[in-house]
Amino acid sequence: MYGGGEFYVLELAKELSARGHNIIVTCKPDNLLSKKCNDASVKILPLDFPQMGKVFSSVMKLKRIIQHNNIQIVHTNTNYDRTAGAFAAWLCGVKHVTNVHSFHSLQHNLTHWIRNRYATNHFLVDGVCVKELLVKEDGISPEKISVVYLGVNPESMKRDEPQRRRVRREVGLEEHHILIGNVGRLVPMKGQEYLIKAFAEIASLHPHARLLIIGDGELYEKLKAINPKLQTENKILFAGFRDDLVACYSAFDVYAHTSIEGCGETFPFAVLQALAQELPVVVTRVGDVAAMVEEGVNGFVVDEKNTNAIAEKLNMLLSDGSLRQSMAWNSRELLNKKFTTTRMVDNVEDMYAKIQKK
Repeated sequence: MYGGGEFYVLELAKELSARGHNIIVTCKPDNLLSKKCNDASVKILPLDFPQMGKVFSSVMKLKRIIQHNNIQIVHTNTNYDRTAGAFAAWLCGVKHVTNVHSFHSLQHNLTHWIRNRYATNHFLVDGVCVKELLVKEDGISPEKISVVYLGVNPESMKRDEPQRRRVRREVGLEEHHILIGNVGRLVPMKGQEYLIKAFAEIASLHPHARLLIIGDGELYEKLKAINPKLQTENKILFAGFRDDLVACYSAFDVYAHTSIEGCGETFPFAVLQALAQELPVVVTRVGDVAAMVEEGVNGFVVDEKNTNAIAEKLNMLLSDGSLRQSMAWNSRELLNKKFTTTRMVDNVEDMYAKIQKK
């Protein structure tokens, strides 16, 4: 799969490489992350990680990679490579840093307890909520945890008018249509069902409004069945997985992200990309998502699963072109102030320097 975690690895690797660091990305061969790193001239060492429960062989493979390439810092991003990377780094006497991209406990067994206390030098988390959870649930010292909000390169996500027209033609839209967009895996945590139900509440009030959902996943057929009438009227559109996100976001007029609490959502890149594309946003109050929205300035924050509230805010945006335009400009301003790749990597680089001194 290629989601926010993989996007983070790619953007971090590109920026650190541009700053003169020697960066190696280790990932499964022939996946999309590997291809994107190759296209960006980021060095790759393919490693076909074995099944869960067979972590020892991955530890030894990573140990050889670390020693052969004189690696000083191992930076991991998911629970499985977190364990393998941590112990490989520990065996080699080098530093281990890990990112926590989900609002979940990291400690489920004795191996994790040892990893977190002795084989991990520092934790980077996407939100304050995650830091609080790791301290409370996993007993990790707050001094070992830094909140580093994610960021995107504003220039790489700039609105592209020719691409906007192309995508809208592909999905059967004309210029007068107002398009609400959503990007994400079709899984329970992303809460697309509540967005679909909210859109159904206001569809009759806005005959030119459309909803386009970008992504694939286990709920694809279930989501399509929620309101088949609006599907047959071509008001709710499903585009599946797409890799041309600049074009897709350019096609949107409003962005909605209706994730639900308790499933791990923390700080999705999808909303940051909407800000970069100068889109007004409607989001739910989960994880640290609300930090990306100034209420009434560049969008609205509503309670999770509250279809009436989602519908109300979407109705406001669909009814007022001037409001959409002012919020759109404010979205990009907020991104430039707080959530750029440069700011994100500055913080990561500072943390690298600090742990190297210990």
